Amino acid sequence: MASPKSFSCCICRLFPRTSTLEASPPKTTSLAAYGLSSRQLKQLLPSNFAAVPPPPPLNNDILVEILSRLPAKSLLSLQCVCKSWLALISDSHFVMKHLIHAAATCSINNSLTLFLSSTRLYSIVSVGLDKDHVHVANRELDLPVKIPDILITRIVGSCNGLICLQVNCTNIVIWNPCTGHSKLLPKPYSLLSGFLFFGFGYDSTTDDYKVIRGSRTALSNETVVEVFSLRTNSWWMRSNKDHGYVCLNGKGCFFNGALYWVELQWAGGPRPIGSRILSFDLAEEKFQETVSLPYLGKEENYVFAGIGVSRNSLFVYTDPVGSDLRIWVMKEYRVRESWAEPIEIYLGQILQEEVDESFLRPLCILESGEVLLDYNRNVLVLYNPKGKTFRSIAVGTQSDVAIYMETLISPATGRGSDM
Repeated sequence: MASPKSFSCCICRLFPRTSTLEASPPKTTSLAAYGLSSRQLKQLLPSNFAAVPPPPPLNNDILVEILSRLPAKSLLSLQCVCKSWLALISDSHFVMKHLIHAAATCSINNSLTLFLSSTRLYSIVSVGLDKDHVHVANRELDLPVKIPDILITRIVGSCNGLICLQVNCTNIVIWNPCTGHSKLLPKPYSLLSGFLFFGFGYDSTTDDYKVIRGSRTALSNETVVEVFSLRTNSWWMRSNKDHGYVCLNGKGCFFNGALYWVELQWAGGPRPIGSRILSFDLAEEKFQETVSLPYLGKEENYVFAGIGVSRNSLFVYTDPVGSDLRIWVMKEYRVRESWAEPIEIYLGQILQEEVDESFLRPLCILESGEVLLDYNRNVLVLYNPKGKTFRSIAVGTQSDVAIYMETLISPATGRGSDM
């Protein structure tokens, strides 16, 4: 592969800085031309994106089209070519255009990028897949924010190339590992206690990234929710009068403008007796129950344990206690009848320990149908449902993992580069 420097030389020959070509007038590009669904675009762009003015005309529109299709890392190198390129690549409209192309590329490539986090160790893992081999490249990172005595790090969420981390319970950081830029958020109003739930996502109605923190206490039957807005750089408390007491735990997955959890229902025993899907709408900032779980029939005795997003669809999975793990994929959003037949994974093929003492969580389902699994928080494996085979792709000390996409989105503004 040609280096960014050699590539920039080729581009400069095609589009010299002092070109006398007449600038083309701004053009309106249909978003459908990018090959993404309206739901995918909603998660990437503000609702008024068509009204956002493009950057000033350059020498040729073809240059913008070429550059917007390059990997984010290459564009960071190309910013050094000249001032006009620096201005273009840092421009908000160009950054959003590049985001669309990056999302489209991720959806068709037979590869994936992961962000791994441990207590003080962070890395980006690029995984290339073919029929017989797995190609893994690992790049270690340093947290750009200086936080003393780090004891625990938790991934709050991943969205449009931004990673949100909670460090030592009170420090929350939004970080773009590709550009290296980060933002340490103001301290929340309260120190939440009890079981915590949290999430990070994008509100396209206001072009805003939001962080959610929640807590519940069994004694008072009270649920407290705090919301951080990147646009206003502030936290505020939200009441939960509509849904009252909710029993959520852990990270919500972002999809279609909302954060989703599986809420477990208890009756005093050691195991939950039921579950339902709850979402927190980032625009309306309230809980909703809009998606129904698959109907299992009276004879089935499964408890749904978690929810995720893969290939622009929600999936849910059962608690892996017993002989297998089952995964259902919703083919059509909010249509209960569209839950596909479950993918069944026989745990005895992968687990080397007692099932009750093991942790197993599906992360995503690839275009090939293979399922990426997080096993005991330190082994990543791919399961092939057709051949019923496993292959390990990463072994390490990660305590948390998120699907990641390299972009130029600024953690300070949520749009163009803060350079």
